[in-house]
Amino acid sequence: MSKNQANAAPERKPLTGVEKATVLLLALSRTKAAQLLRRMDAEEIRLIARAANRLPVLSAQDLAELVDEFADMFSGGIGFAGSTSEVKDLLAQVMSEEEAEELLAESAGKQEPVWVRVARLKDEIIRAYLLREHPQTMALILSRLDPTQAARIIGSLPLDVRNALLVRMLGIRTVAPDALEVLEEALREDLITLQSPAVGRHTGIADILNRLDKVQFEAALKHLAKARPADVEAMRSLLFTFDDLASLPPRALALVLNEVPPERLVLALQETDFAFQEAVLTGLPARTRRIVEMELQAESHASARDIADARRAIVDAVLRLMAQRKIEPPSAERTALVG
Repeated sequence: MSKNQANAAPERKPLTGVEKATVLLLALSRTKAAQLLRRMDAEEIRLIARAANRLPVLSAQDLAELVDEFADMFSGGIGFAGSTSEVKDLLAQVMSEEEAEELLAESAGKQEPVWVRVARLKDEIIRAYLLREHPQTMALILSRLDPTQAARIIGSLPLDVRNALLVRMLGIRTVAPDALEVLEEALREDLITLQSPAVGRHTGIADILNRLDKVQFEAALKHLAKARPADVEAMRSLLFTFDDLASLPPRALALVLNEVPPERLVLALQETDFAFQEAVLTGLPARTRRIVEMELQAESHASARDIADARRAIVDAVLRLMAQRKIEPPSAERTALVG
């Protein structure tokens, strides 16, 4: 393209990361694109569908620039125009026609405001996200939240950070529409990981921590709290050890113990103190509790490995119920470990 042509060309915004990914999907063969779509969750597919609705026609020059980013994934010099219908054809490879229609209809219609979606996130997730951002971005995000939610989050921050943020929030007057649009788009894309921590790195690390014994768990968590405090904050709701069992609310404890055979509970409670046993056994029906208490009074020859396996199975039951949103993690914070 000549210099005069470049000057005459209408100016358009650079493609976002999601738009580039959409271009890549549409440029691939249907088989390969379908394989990639199968690895995405529903929210990622929604982002792809939304990007397809706003994707401009790309010239050969545009594609040449993308070739530099995607290396040999593209053939240079080919004109390209993406469309919603092409995305629909791709979606048909991995889901029913009704599901594809529903996704595209949602994307083409009125989108739910990103601030409504942010407001549904847990405070600790928003807090961890904010701590990774520039203070001015933190202040702007907090200024857009409901005052009650913003107050809870600000109140959980260190005093110096809290005061600096309040000063910045007072200094916010009007925000340029373009700047706000950039922030909202970034938040919308980041919500993939914020709303789905179970598929992110936090869950993987939390799962490893949960499988350590008490001494190893506490040592690892203390180290991580110093090195990556924001990540530890984001993982807090994913962390659970056998020692936390007695801290569960009565209803949650009863649900967990309903999943645990009495003989496994007896094994897991071996070598625990009387107070812990009493706290846990309150979640059992009276008749089952008497049976377990009698078994605990009998002499045991269980190995340390058997006891550890029984406790691990109970922790797995707790984490499974948490993932199903049937119970919430204990509300008490590990202040001694992460404070």
